[in-house]
Amino acid sequence: MSECKHGMRSGCVYCHGGTTSTTPTPSRPSPKKRTKGSRLSEQMNDRMTTLKRRLRELRGE
Repeated sequence: MSECKHGMRSGCVYCHGGTTSTTPTPSRPSPKKRTKGSRLSEQMNDRMTTLKRRLRELRGE
């Protein structure tokens, strides 16, 4: 085996031995799930902000 770019004759884990699979594994859930959840949370935040504003108006603050 020839010398790797890090200077090791047998190769290093960075160049030759890290993983045996060629396809990367997904590390995060799909964006659709996160988008739906974040959209719902944004709607809930908007509703709560509106309710708090109305409550302040009713109390006269």
